[in-house]
Amino acid sequence: MRRLREADPHALDELLERYWGPVAAYAGRVTGDEEAGEDVAQEVFLRLWQQRIEWRPVGSLRAFLYSVARHLSLNQSKRRWREVSHLPSYRAELERRRPVTPSQSTERSEIRLAVDRAVAALPARRREVFILARVHELSYKEIAEVMRISPQTVANQLSAAVAELRGALRYLMG
Repeated sequence: MRRLREADPHALDELLERYWGPVAAYAGRVTGDEEAGEDVAQEVFLRLWQQRIEWRPVGSLRAFLYSVARHLSLNQSKRRWREVSHLPSYRAELERRRPVTPSQSTERSEIRLAVDRAVAALPARRREVFILARVHELSYKEIAEVMRISPQTVANQLSAAVAELRGALRYLMG
């Protein structure tokens, strides 16, 4: 951020390389639209550049980026009256690299669809906590900053989400 404050374009390039994909993916999940997620990510980094002089480190930069992305995504979702309807598979790349039989592919698709539906059925706040923790690997503290809730609330919501998902997906485990 020091280099960014000094208008070093290479610093912005480094931040874009590191955070663009995760921020765009998160925004795409919140808005329910990958393209809208890209638009939100662009706005996040534009604001970061425009406000680089005023920015003061209060928490982590990553939490700041996700917080701005969350705010912009929720605003966009309100305008479009859309609800997050699915959780795209974040393991698709790994699965594409492994040779699988047609029956394995079908089974994986059915499991992925069941998991996506179970996650989509979670209450909005719980779903968001789950996605930030399990997909984007943010810490409880970072999630608390992003969502403006306490770390204990994050822990409670994540615990409840995992319990609900276990219950909803129990039939797949046995």
